[in-house]
Amino acid sequence: MFRGISNLNVDTKGRIAIPSRYRESIQQSASGQMVVTVDHTDHCLLVYAMDEWINVERTLMRLPNMNRSVRNMQRLVLGHASEVELDSQGRIRLSPPLREYAGIEKASVLVGQANKFELWDEGTWLAQRDSWIAEAQANLETDDVLSQVSL
Repeated sequence: MFRGISNLNVDTKGRIAIPSRYRESIQQSASGQMVVTVDHTDHCLLVYAMDEWINVERTLMRLPNMNRSVRNMQRLVLGHASEVELDSQGRIRLSPPLREYAGIEKASVLVGQANKFELWDEGTWLAQRDSWIAEAQANLETDDVLSQVSL
């Protein structure tokens, strides 16, 4: 279960260090194997342990690819999927096309999303976060579902 936010730096070889609190579970569940791909709606990367990715991939392949929107999503998500492995220091390498897609150069933010991580350029993350907060505050007054949520 991946939760929380971690600020990371990309090194000169395009690697990030997966926070140590997640490494053991990734080693146990997926033998250190991971998949990094693009998010088809936001300019961030999705990072899955291999065991979880296999489920996602199966789900994507079951979708009706005669539908152009589905096919385009499959092209993006499956086409960019890159297998990576945790090295002895708990790092993974992000390919240049993946870093370019997400605009990640140095400072990045790894966001736990239960079954996966999102990896964002830090500046993009901060701007999006502020936008989501403003949107949530505006919707809180008008959205009956949100007004019933107490966190």
